[in-house]
Amino acid sequence: MPGESEPEDRAPRLARRSPFSPSTKLCPRCLTPLAPIQNPIGELWGIMPTNYECPKCGYAGTVFLERAPEGETETK
Repeated sequence: MPGESEPEDRAPRLARRSPFSPSTKLCPRCLTPLAPIQNPIGELWGIMPTNYECPKCGYAGTVFLERAPEGETETK
């Protein structure tokens, strides 16, 4: 609605990053850092997506949020 916009610093942003740069993977439910689940077939062939598990709420899956590394604020 007009006049009801979020401040510029709180608006969600999309950013491109290198897939080789490290990032913290967060649980989509509780925002706790996720731990990867070991999958010997996926590691062997490299074709299976990595599954992650949340130690706090028990979430398990391939979907996660990422926290941008400190100092990386490049947007286009």
